[in-house]
Amino acid sequence: MTHRAAMRQILCRLRASTSGALRTLAIGVAAFVTFAVPPPGVAQQARLPKVGILSPGARSAAACASGIVGYNVGCFVDGLRSVGYIDGKNVALEYRFADGDYGRLPALAADLVATVPDVIFTFTTPGAEAAAKATATIPIVVSPASEATMTRLVRNLSRPTGNVTGMTLFPTGDGEKCLELLKELRPRTSRVAVLFDPDNPALRDYPGPLEAAARRIGITLIGIGVRIADLPKALAIVAASNVDAIFMPNDAALIGSAEVLKRVNELALTQGLPFAAASTRMARDGALIGFGADTPALSRRGAYYVQRILSGTKLTDLPVENPTIFSLSLNLKTAKVLGLTIPQSVLLRADELIE
Repeated sequence: MTHRAAMRQILCRLRASTSGALRTLAIGVAAFVTFAVPPPGVAQQARLPKVGILSPGARSAAACASGIVGYNVGCFVDGLRSVGYIDGKNVALEYRFADGDYGRLPALAADLVATVPDVIFTFTTPGAEAAAKATATIPIVVSPASEATMTRLVRNLSRPTGNVTGMTLFPTGDGEKCLELLKELRPRTSRVAVLFDPDNPALRDYPGPLEAAARRIGITLIGIGVRIADLPKALAIVAASNVDAIFMPNDAALIGSAEVLKRVNELALTQGLPFAAASTRMARDGALIGFGADTPALSRRGAYYVQRILSGTKLTDLPVENPTIFSLSLNLKTAKVLGLTIPQSVLLRADELIE
């Protein structure tokens, strides 16, 4: 006999009683059973832990290997699966996408916080800053953002004191390596255009952080701010700048735009300019050089942090990690179009040769 059936049997006996008090009690209990006892199965449905995902990229680009900025989201979700979390089964994922518009991130972060997630995952400096401003209590996993950003938000990288932890990038080191490779592949290189998004807080000082390394190898840097809405104007400035090469740091908005990649690659090939970027994916999209941390791996690592937090680990016990895997990709097809012969010493250092 079910619990509900047993309760009905007891109520029938109470109603049959000649006692008015018992009859009144029966009516009250009946009302409680009717309205307070949930239907079969409902009582067993516990609330799933909720993970909020704040992405500067586009929902349409959220596959892990898509080559667009949303790949961070896809790789993070892949990472969640690897640690046993499946959306709708034992975790609920709540998404917000800025579609490459950093200006939307603060409102999206506030909206995400209003859904009361147990933890928030985001990436890039704009994503990290928007999430951190939206809440000082909900744990935030950033994977990745610039080292300077993480240091400012976390305060103590080995024992985070606030509600933020995650993974860093080394944008300055990646940029220095790209400049060295440009000089090595074409020794006459003396002027390099550095394309960056001036709305990205991590890059507002660019190309300043690279100046010392550039001077050391005899390169003058020409900083050119690029906003996607003003792309033709920015590319016209590049074309008129009499530069020998182009470099682009790992900027989510620019690298995440298929139109930017296409137009910059076209300009570089048309003007015979080697193009280097602090992202290995860029070489697959046509750049001569792609060098940087394995960002898909960093996003997957973010899932480890989320799993630990949902399991009850305190943020003070989850130190910020630095990337450990760096890769060099060379596009041999682009080198051929540019008439460049890549030295054997460089070929041997490459992790990926695109032919």
